[in-house]
Amino acid sequence: MEVLALLWNGIVAASDPAILMCTLLGAVVGLLIGALPGLGPTAGVAIMLPIAAGFGGIAAIACLGGVYYGSMFGGAITSILLGIPGDAPSVMTVVDGYPMAQKGEAGRALGMSVFGSFVGGVLGILGLVAISVPVSQFALAFGPTEMTAMMCFALSLLSVLGGRNAIKGFVALAIGFWLGTVGLDPIAGSTRYTFGSVDLFDGLDFSIIAVGLFGLTAIFTTLEVSVDKPLARYSFRSLMPRFSDAILSRWQLAQGSVVGFFIGVLPGVGATAATMLSYAIAKRTSRNPDAYGTGIVQGVAAPEAANNSASYGSMIPLFSLGIPGSATTAVMMGGLLMVGLQPGPLLFATNPDFVWSVFGSFAIGNLALVFLTLALTPLLASALFVSTALLYPIVIAIVVFGVYAIDYSLSSVMLTIIAGAIGVVLLKLDYPAVPLILGLVLGPLLERNIRRTMISSQGDLSVFIERPIALVLFIATIVVLLVPVALHFLGKRKIAADEAEI
Repeated sequence: MEVLALLWNGIVAASDPAILMCTLLGAVVGLLIGALPGLGPTAGVAIMLPIAAGFGGIAAIACLGGVYYGSMFGGAITSILLGIPGDAPSVMTVVDGYPMAQKGEAGRALGMSVFGSFVGGVLGILGLVAISVPVSQFALAFGPTEMTAMMCFALSLLSVLGGRNAIKGFVALAIGFWLGTVGLDPIAGSTRYTFGSVDLFDGLDFSIIAVGLFGLTAIFTTLEVSVDKPLARYSFRSLMPRFSDAILSRWQLAQGSVVGFFIGVLPGVGATAATMLSYAIAKRTSRNPDAYGTGIVQGVAAPEAANNSASYGSMIPLFSLGIPGSATTAVMMGGLLMVGLQPGPLLFATNPDFVWSVFGSFAIGNLALVFLTLALTPLLASALFVSTALLYPIVIAIVVFGVYAIDYSLSSVMLTIIAGAIGVVLLKLDYPAVPLILGLVLGPLLERNIRRTMISSQGDLSVFIERPIALVLFIATIVVLLVPVALHFLGKRKIAADEAEI
């Protein structure tokens, strides 16, 4: 109760007109940046950093926080309407959100993304204010060995995300692993697969590959059919969200929020891995897993709840320990330093009013974004009425601008186009794109943590079973891999028994 009282006091303090205006400004800017393909929360916070620093104190961090979680709301817009992830965590929203839009349920999908983001935000904020210190201490126990086990557990869920053909899923995963090795070796510093290009020294940016693989691929395949073919007509009612969907997806909202929060707390994992894991769990535990990917609200609810919850979870190491848990919180840490504050345990002791006022601004911004996004849903969904002959050139221009704005490099634009072309080839050959993205995201993390573990243990493999957390995660990985095999075997035996009876 004391924590809730402190949060309420923070909300009251954050209701000051100056702080409130900065919070809303950040939320609106974040909503727009999240909807613009290729930018995402990190770029948005970085763009707003010099502006927000001029506000000073609580207002500055409230503005930057608004950009962060606002972009999490906005990232679903283009994912659902156009099949283009607005940012990396929105990749999983495309899987069911875009098919819903194609079926004339764009507003329903957008409404669920708002519900999911709001529920994830509320539970994320409550977790942030209630267990920041204990959870941060638990996260510190995740060294390279535990992180390796976590990555293996995430990859074990490939049987869910890999589509109908498991072999093709693993091939796509291997391609993702290979793409993840492009650039400088994280340990030795040597170049790998750069082909002499300096632009590839930093590796392949996830946003570039995701925008090309999902966004441009969808556009290219649609243009192959007909450039001038208008999209289907929709009734006004179909463009409105349904509150009954929140009840229908209550389990997915809850598990997505919890999974997203705890994954977000772990430094370096981030919201992208949280959304993938949450979606996989939702599909694994569903009574009708085959419906996922065809356009159902539960497939939107789980990742959207996870990405917003993860954004608040990643703030726990930042405020409690002074350790940024993601690239975006690293930029926010720069904002804290610019206003003259050092994040860490002493921040709660020396500046409690500041901390709780910032947390209060998060709660206000999260609620305000619900009304902003719901109010704009019919307007956003009306983009589906525009002919593809007009819409797609505009979208391609936005994609090119968004990708170019990442690092102001034409090579990024070329890589996006190449990724789009590769996506078309994969689609034609029936290779799933999600395992490739999973390999690109988790591959470098897995490599770094395996090598760090081997260095610290001097090559002793027993370290992976000597640490309790790692052991539990590896056991969970084995269970995830063996259960489908066992069910398949039992299913064959049942069929054989039925045929014998006949």
